[in-house]
Amino acid sequence: MRLFLLLVLSVIIYIPSTYAQQYAVTEDGRKVVLHRDGTWEYLHISKRYPQETEESGKKARIFIEEEIMIFLNNGQLEDFSILTNGQRLYDEMDGKLKQIGRYKIEYDFHTGRVKKIGEYAIEYDLHADRVKKIGNYPIEYDFRTGKISRIGNTRFEYSFFNEKLTEASGHTPGIKITVY
Repeated sequence: MRLFLLLVLSVIIYIPSTYAQQYAVTEDGRKVVLHRDGTWEYLHISKRYPQETEESGKKARIFIEEEIMIFLNNGQLEDFSILTNGQRLYDEMDGKLKQIGRYKIEYDFHTGRVKKIGEYAIEYDLHADRVKKIGNYPIEYDFRTGKISRIGNTRFEYSFFNEKLTEASGHTPGIKITVY
């Protein structure tokens, strides 16, 4: 009986571990996630984007579908990450990754910029050198200050005197926005 219980416990412990993801470290020190289907992706969990104490209105963190997190800084796509299997994976904007989780990543051949994350095309205003649209969400900037004035249906207003954010109005379904 004791042998039978030991055998059952061994099987219960062994089976979940065979389906778990494996983690490895490359020769240059980067961590990767090894999937059972033979694919892999870089694991970048140490990167942090803390909220700054001094708000500028020129930076934004945009969550789409609670999985995609996009960072804008002065109208530039600074970075993005995708939540997959409980881990936040970063691209590091080097153009090497073709897919993170279920999202395919496309880059512009000439500029190296991110062109598409899954179904979300990223459009750039080449004249102003800024992101002007992510998927169906337009992004607008204040002409005078360069601060973000609109993302999707959400508008941001700033004080004329001290240029601090005074009001955020509207709601854009499917995304959460933090402007700082």
